[in-house]
Amino acid sequence: MNLNKGIWFYGLSGSGKSYASKCVSKKIKNSFLIDGDQVRQHVSFDLDYDLNSRKIQIKRILGIAKLVINNDFFPIASSVYLNEEVLDLCNINGIKVINIQRSTTEILAVREIYKNTNNVVGKDIPMPKLNARSIFNDGTKKFKDDILKILDN
Repeated sequence: MNLNKGIWFYGLSGSGKSYASKCVSKKIKNSFLIDGDQVRQHVSFDLDYDLNSRKIQIKRILGIAKLVINNDFFPIASSVYLNEEVLDLCNINGIKVINIQRSTTEILAVREIYKNTNNVVGKDIPMPKLNARSIFNDGTKKFKDDILKILDN
């Protein structure tokens, strides 16, 4: 692995962030998973799902990632939302950021949240266009291969 001190996957709910995180964690000996849903459950339980709360949430995930790095572990973070400010801070801190994309049809098949819930990124809250590397989850072995390739470059 290059000089990266961590990795952060972001993308819509159901895009494959948890799967990608688990694939990477199997390859990185000192990895530490920072799942945005778990951070919301155990740390950010005071937040809502509006845009301002999402901005606070990703700053908390970044803070946890920095603590992980400071303790000589490799953070593998994931979140639905990401913005330019946190992307820049990830770059400064050596955290590679990857956007995971998946077809709308496949996402709708696995996530009811897009039908009946408010404050959903990709539906009510637009995802900012960021200058980050992207990989596409096509539901095949190619997705796993693409995940593992990002570790080498």
